[in-house]
Amino acid sequence: MTTENNHPKAATVSFRQCLQGSWADRILLVLLLMGIGFLWLQISQTLAQGAPAAYVYHGDTLLAKYPLPDDERMIHVAAQGEIGVSNIEISKHGIRFETSPCSTHYCTLSGTKKYTGSVIACVPNHIMVVIRGSDEKSDENIKFDAISE
Repeated sequence: MTTENNHPKAATVSFRQCLQGSWADRILLVLLLMGIGFLWLQISQTLAQGAPAAYVYHGDTLLAKYPLPDDERMIHVAAQGEIGVSNIEISKHGIRFETSPCSTHYCTLSGTKKYTGSVIACVPNHIMVVIRGSDEKSDENIKFDAISE
């Protein structure tokens, strides 16, 4: 073994060699990709059923469901969480946290969410609000986001 400073020489592996595998590997890869596509469609269909509404959760528990208003009225929700009360505003413009007892206030700084599938959460307080439903105006602008837009 040829070594320099007592370290073995690294073998060079091409990208094509990394992709080589058995037929079972290829079948498994295709099945996984199809499963991911199927689950994506199921999630998008589940979120787009019914009239647009804001679902307020504390952990895994659904606290309330509020339809998104069509007019200028606003719905104010006081959601009791782990460390206090989070005040949420629901209007035709979307959902947002007005105030929250958390120390970071990322939830209040994340702004207003208005599209189907949007999620806004106060993680320290365990409060989450999700917009579900179908709306012709928002279906063309569906945005899925892991953290924040």
